[in-house]
Amino acid sequence: MGKMMRLAAVLFAFVAFAPRAEAQAPAAKPKASPLKAAANEYSFEIRPTIGLVIPLAPSGDVGWDLGGSFRVKPPTWPVGLQLDLIWIDLTSSTFQFTLDGVYQFATSSSSFNPYAIAGLGMYDGDFGLNAGLGADFAISGSPIGFFAETRFHVVFVAGDNPNLLPINAGVRIRF
Repeated sequence: MGKMMRLAAVLFAFVAFAPRAEAQAPAAKPKASPLKAAANEYSFEIRPTIGLVIPLAPSGDVGWDLGGSFRVKPPTWPVGLQLDLIWIDLTSSTFQFTLDGVYQFATSSSSFNPYAIAGLGMYDGDFGLNAGLGADFAISGSPIGFFAETRFHVVFVAGDNPNLLPINAGVRIRF
């Protein structure tokens, strides 16, 4: 019985004198990671695309393209940056790698956002420029939307006129 009394006394002392949860200092909130902070401020998009390509040479056959883009808009910049990698299939295959500036026009609509796009790039090792117009179509409350755009591409190469007019559509996935 003496052992039981000592055990009861130890348990009583433990319960009576143990620090209470409400008396403890609140735990510090964990800091947000720099990557999460950037994601909350920057706008990131992945944009897979497919389209029709019209060569502007008189003898050119209409082709198609398939590719994707990555777009980022820093919070304090008036324009975003877009990186494209597109495979073009005309009479022969061409890879297009471009870096573009994108300016979104202000609208009162949250589901329709027109933009202007222009930049420079490489087309199978030849330098070129491009400029065009497009529009994003948002699905309310969703990070997924659609887009359509057309651009005029001037490729600086001797010989036939390699200028292109692609008309593209695709999906926009925003992070």
